Amino acid sequence: MSLRRLIAIACLGAALLSGCDDKGRRADDQVLRIAAGSLPASLGNPFKGNGRPGSLVWLAIYDGLTAINDEGRLGPGLAVEWRALEPNVWRFKLREGVRYSNGRPFDAEAAAEVFAYLATPEGQRTTIGSEARNIAEARPVGPYELELRTKRPDPILPRRLAAVMMIEPRTVARIGMDAYAQKPVGTGAFVMTGWDQRSRRLTLARNPASWRPSSIDGVVFYELPSATSRTQALLSGDVDFSLVDLEETERLERKRFHVVYTPSMQVKAYSFRNVGGDPASPLKDVRVRQALNYAVDKTAIASLLPKGAKPSGQPAPTGVFGHDPSIPPYPYDPAKARRLLAEAGYPKGFDLTMEVLTDAAPGDDMMSQAVAEYWRAVGVNTRLQVMTMPDFLMKYQTNTWAGEALALSWNSFQYYDVTRAMEDFSCTRPTPFFCDQAITERLKKARVIMDDHEREAAYRDLARLYREAAPSVFLIEHQDVFAYSPRVENVKIRHRVPVYEQMKLR
Repeated sequence: MSLRRLIAIACLGAALLSGCDDKGRRADDQVLRIAAGSLPASLGNPFKGNGRPGSLVWLAIYDGLTAINDEGRLGPGLAVEWRALEPNVWRFKLREGVRYSNGRPFDAEAAAEVFAYLATPEGQRTTIGSEARNIAEARPVGPYELELRTKRPDPILPRRLAAVMMIEPRTVARIGMDAYAQKPVGTGAFVMTGWDQRSRRLTLARNPASWRPSSIDGVVFYELPSATSRTQALLSGDVDFSLVDLEETERLERKRFHVVYTPSMQVKAYSFRNVGGDPASPLKDVRVRQALNYAVDKTAIASLLPKGAKPSGQPAPTGVFGHDPSIPPYPYDPAKARRLLAEAGYPKGFDLTMEVLTDAAPGDDMMSQAVAEYWRAVGVNTRLQVMTMPDFLMKYQTNTWAGEALALSWNSFQYYDVTRAMEDFSCTRPTPFFCDQAITERLKKARVIMDDHEREAAYRDLARLYREAAPSVFLIEHQDVFAYSPRVENVKIRHRVPVYEQMKLR
């Protein structure tokens, strides 16, 4: 059954609705309809991932103690002020008068209970629990004052907390996280009211008690894995807003849809394992990894992408703390790539399997195919193996990749700081896939420097070491592409997610 038909049936079958148009929509409808490539497998459990697709839903339901604002800077969330009392001790002043959607007040006691949950074995097995493992203690020091003590100094702790959603922990303790994820309780602008597994539709309604009130009545997410189907849903009027692929933007603009390009704060990369997998993998040799960088024409690929996409040769994109504008991309030099492969003992190349996602971000499919062709041209017979987003998240957590190469970018957007991206490509991960002990020892020292200028200088030195170690093909500074219908107004993209509550619908 088509998406339009499902919407029409829902409209016609509801006794309180009247005046639906030919697309099954009320004339006064104030519900924003969004096409998503995938919905979070964990639904309302916001600790199973750190970023999209989960954040498309979680940032509507929950809040963190801190938040990334419209300019990409750190700002207040459920905490309005914070300061470091000591390198290992932070004090947060919380926003007063905030309540969860079930009526429980949000206060320092509730916040401390969230961190206590993340410290449990169940919490530690999640992505966020793993990333919060440096927090040794969370305790209330007043009704609206929370103290966090870390195991080691962490100068970017307030940035990390933008990704830690403040669940309602007593409900989790009472019914368990699996049941809670089906009907989550948060402080955000919306509450989850329905999940239709068959039609892959997730429904949110306005939370009238939220401290950040919404201008619209609700949001409905439709899971449409294909970029083509998302574009068609926009053109037919079945949805109002979507991430779209590059090939669709010209057609959408001709039909008077708005198209927005925003930095994703990622360096798009195709990354290599030197931990786990085949112990005789050619990718364990730095000369091979460098060869694969020289083999790819990054400028040619960037020219096929929207304005703002530019080649990169380092972990941090422009605008992220730790970016070094003096570090160049690897030049396109296939002859040098072949020489390095021969020096490493692979004059005739080798076979390589790379795991990739499709339709996960604009240009993904094109870039994966292009990189594979460039590698084949220097003798590396590359086979692409498609994985789903749930597969990706599981393998990311456990380093159980099927291939030796993988579509894994240097992702700094959560914090707008390169720390997390560098930690990802280090021996410090609980399950590392790339480990260089010398680089990791430098990273351990750099990430505890409290002075921003000193830490930035240390990160720039590390960026050059990472470039030489070539744990990835550093490709381009990536962008997101959103499209929305003329009925949607006041669109803002914050932290790679639309600010739903500020939108207005005609």
